[in-house]
Amino acid sequence: MSIGDVLRMTLEENDMTSRLDEFKAIDLWAGIVGEHIAGHTGRPTVSKGVMTVRVPSAPLRHELSMSRSAFTAEFNRLLGRRVIHDIRFTS
Repeated sequence: MSIGDVLRMTLEENDMTSRLDEFKAIDLWAGIVGEHIAGHTGRPTVSKGVMTVRVPSAPLRHELSMSRSAFTAEFNRLLGRRVIHDIRFTS
């Protein structure tokens, strides 16, 4: 058995695959919304499939909220499975 196989089995047995996918989603944020918008938001967090993003500007928060479904679909498309169930924008 290779080291890669052992690591994969360990991740699956300890249900860590979902958490790793959530970290991958965080890294995708700037690529999905663009560097300019990402520069005006806080670094996202993800817990149990819900991404939370701090957005200090009310107009930008509203604009991002309007595209929530498209963002969710793009995250899941890039990750190859449903990892993000909802995105919340907070002040």
